[in-house]
Amino acid sequence: GISWAVVLGQVCGIVVNLDSDEQTFRTNMDELNSMMSDRVLPTDMRQRLRSFFLSNKCAQRRMRHHRLISGMSAGLQGEVVFLINDRWIGHVSLLRQIQVVAKGSSRNAPSFTSFIVDISLRMTSIVHAQQELFGVPHVLYIVNRGLVSRQKRILQTGAVWGQDFVLSDSRLVDQSQGYSLTYVELTTLSRESFMLLAEKYGSVNSELKRRVRRYCCWLAFQRSVWKEARRRLRRQKRTALTQPSAWLALHHQAYESKEGG
Repeated sequence: GISWAVVLGQVCGIVVNLDSDEQTFRTNMDELNSMMSDRVLPTDMRQRLRSFFLSNKCAQRRMRHHRLISGMSAGLQGEVVFLINDRWIGHVSLLRQIQVVAKGSSRNAPSFTSFIVDISLRMTSIVHAQQELFGVPHVLYIVNRGLVSRQKRILQTGAVWGQDFVLSDSRLVDQSQGYSLTYVELTTLSRESFMLLAEKYGSVNSELKRRVRRYCCWLAFQRSVWKEARRRLRRQKRTALTQPSAWLALHHQAYESKEGG
């Protein structure tokens, strides 16, 4: 009897000391095991699901952190958001420039700070299991956890892609998808959400509106030049394949430019 009392006391102590996140996680795992048993899922699928939910534990915690930030005062929101997002904002030149102004003491600093805070609150978290293909145009992606293969490159925590999400012309947007090499957690920002906030704050701050417009115009110009250059290069290669003399001239030109460099 005494032994059982000691065991029960220890178990009760463990349960009491569990934080809310851990209790929620254990409840979800119990429900998952019950569902897999009721549906008679195969062993390999059960292992994949357990692995996903174990990895997803941190993502659920981040979502609760997001709600906590929403309940803070405007001043605290700004400070916390800058600290949390400083790592990836540097990869998006427009947001980096806005953040520099927000951290300064100019008259535009308050509205720029509010703009960055609202952008952070509009971001959404998504997760992908291993070996999934994902990614759509007009969306900014930030890797919070895991490894992603994209355009023959391996992206890890802090990596950003989709900086052209602000462009309206889909022909100028890089539409390459990502492939999850491991379980992946990402934060995303859609063009629609960004433009709604840009319009909202741009109506009261002409400097912010000017910066966003200039960035969009410059990026569209860059992508147009890049697209035209690729089109001409493809045409030049097709001509070279059909006309041997043109092929020799093309390679002779490339050799001369190499020697000159």
